Amino acid sequence: MTPIDVLAAVGEVLSWIGLGIGVPLLVIAGMVALAEGRWDRIDMVVIDRDGVPTARWFAGNDFHERPLTRRERASGDWHQGYVRSRDPDHARLHPPVLRRFALTIGAIFTVIGAIGLVVSILPAFF
Repeated sequence: MTPIDVLAAVGEVLSWIGLGIGVPLLVIAGMVALAEGRWDRIDMVVIDRDGVPTARWFAGNDFHERPLTRRERASGDWHQGYVRSRDPDHARLHPPVLRRFALTIGAIFTVIGAIGLVVSILPAFF
């Protein structure tokens, strides 16, 4: 077996793994994007209402508020928040990460798979 054949075999394995993981993750990222919609940045203020930290924001030509959950940490008064463009009642203090995670990991694996596919075709030219 020549070194080109070994390189082609490694490239084929990388293409199967990369494209097999990357393409489904890109599809999942697209489905999450369709389900969630767009998140717009807004300014939020966090106040103390009866001992409960409460976030207030202005979106969709109306004021909204909701109590913060235990997982949400807020220090200070003003924060950069995120609100759904379709539903301004739904806001969060931290950016959504599922879509970005799936898109980033999916793109990395897809590129690795595409490079592996190109490398696996090399014996046809040599």
